[in-house]
Amino acid sequence: MSTPAGSPAARAGLSPDRSLAYLVGLVDDAAVFPPGDSPMTDAVRAHRGHRRAPHGALVGPFLAPVSRMAELLDALDEDAASDPLDLALVADTGLVEAAEARAVLLDDDRVELVGLELALPADGPLGESAALTLDSLDFALPAAIEIPRAAGWRDALATIADDGAERAKFRTGGLTAAAHPSEQELAERIVAAVELGARFKLTAGLHHPVRRTDPETGFEEHGFLNALAATATAIGGGDVDAVAAVLAEREEAALLAVLATADPRAVRARFTSFGSCSIDEPVAALRELGMFEDEDS
Repeated sequence: MSTPAGSPAARAGLSPDRSLAYLVGLVDDAAVFPPGDSPMTDAVRAHRGHRRAPHGALVGPFLAPVSRMAELLDALDEDAASDPLDLALVADTGLVEAAEARAVLLDDDRVELVGLELALPADGPLGESAALTLDSLDFALPAAIEIPRAAGWRDALATIADDGAERAKFRTGGLTAAAHPSEQELAERIVAAVELGARFKLTAGLHHPVRRTDPETGFEEHGFLNALAATATAIGGGDVDAVAAVLAEREEAALLAVLATADPRAVRARFTSFGSCSIDEPVAALRELGMFEDEDS
C-alpha cells in the first residue's frame, strides 16, 4: 500500500504504515441490516468478494442476525466457495436462539464463527443486566455487548470493562434523527471507555469518514475518522468537551493531523471496529483521502 503524494493524508503527514494500522479490520460488514437491507445471498457473495479484494484487510466479519439463519444457510448453499465465511452472529432473538444457531454452524466448514453480538435489555439496572449477561455467556466466542442509551450505561460499561473478555458496543446512528447521539453523548462514552480500559465498537450511521449532515434525511451523522481521532484525543488525556469537539469537526485535515501523531495501536486497542451496511462507501472515501490505495492502482 502507498499513500498518494499530494493526497489529504500525505499533506497531514500520515504515513502509509500508520494509515494501514488504523484501518485493518475496521469495517464490519452489516450489509443485511437497514438501511442497506441487501438480500442475504447477494451480501454473502459480496462479502467474499471484498475479502478477496486488495481492500480485504480493511474488512471485518460478516454480521448475520440469528433470526435469518435459514436465509444464511440457503445463501451458503447457493454461493459455494472454498474459503469459509468469517461470521459474527447477532443475537437479535435472544441468547437461547443464538446458542442453537451456534450449534448448527459450529461444525459447518463453510463458516468460521468469530464473534457474537447482543444487546442489553433497556429496562432494569444496566449494571446488573450486564453482570447477568456476562455470567450467562457460554459461547466460546468473543462478544460485543450493546449498551442502551439509558441511565446506568456507565455501570454497564464498568462491568464489561472489569470482566475484560468482551467489548462494549455503542449505537451511533439509525433510521431516525433521535437515533443519532450528540457529540457530547458519544464523547462521554468514549472517554469513559478509555478511562475504564474497555474495548468498544460503534454501529450504524458511520458510512462516511467525516461528520456531516445527510443531504437526503437531514440527519447529523458521525464520521469514522472523527471517532478514531476522538479516541486518540481521549487516550491523550482529553476531557469530554475536547473529545466532543473532535467528534464535531467537519474538516478532514484536522482529523488526519490528529491521527498523524497518535499511536494507531493504542487507538484500535480501544475502538476496535464499526458496523456499516456498505463496504464500498468507506473504502472509496479512504482512497480519496489517500489513506488507502490498491496495490495495482
